[in-house]
Amino acid sequence: MGIHVRLFVEDQLTRDVVEKMLRQTEQNYSVLEPRFWNKDEIRMKVRGLNHAAKEHGSLYLVVTNQDTLANCPAGAVENLGAPLSANLLYRFAVMEIEAWVMADRENFADYLSVDIRSVPQLLDEVPKPKEKIVAIARKSRSKNIRDDLIPRHSRSSSKVGPNYGGVLSDFVAEQWSVSNAQKYSPSLKRTYQRLQTFQLPGS
Repeated sequence: MGIHVRLFVEDQLTRDVVEKMLRQTEQNYSVLEPRFWNKDEIRMKVRGLNHAAKEHGSLYLVVTNQDTLANCPAGAVENLGAPLSANLLYRFAVMEIEAWVMADRENFADYLSVDIRSVPQLLDEVPKPKEKIVAIARKSRSKNIRDDLIPRHSRSSSKVGPNYGGVLSDFVAEQWSVSNAQKYSPSLKRTYQRLQTFQLPGS
């Protein structure tokens, strides 16, 4: 019997990573139409999700960026105002979802045409993963990667290149492996292991 997943994420890249992760578990997950909420919406609505999860026979999966050390996952759970529902998984990518993407170091280095030593080993300790990816892209042997990931003008308000999201989503779809990535991201490993063992109450 499959497990229906109600997925709540901040952006498309997070959706791509989480859905790939679900497919790479030994469970039979099927994702219903995902919801895209920004961090403030997640904070405001997660109490309601916690309540709803107790009433429905599906997995409510919320994945958001931690962003800063002050945004403590344990504190966020405490602020739910009620015990965490067995059907709700409230997970934080440390510090941003890009850290989970980079955590498949070998494939990521290959995809960006850089030396693997350019990719950090302690991905949960990288304070600004987006900026780190741009810095890595500057070392790429591929002009296309540099053009896509690096901002075109130093005065531009954008911190990333014009096809930043597209390149990362393509990498996740084509090469990213959660079994590799969990070796270098403890927060990813905890989430993956929880998804591997999750069972709906009463099933």
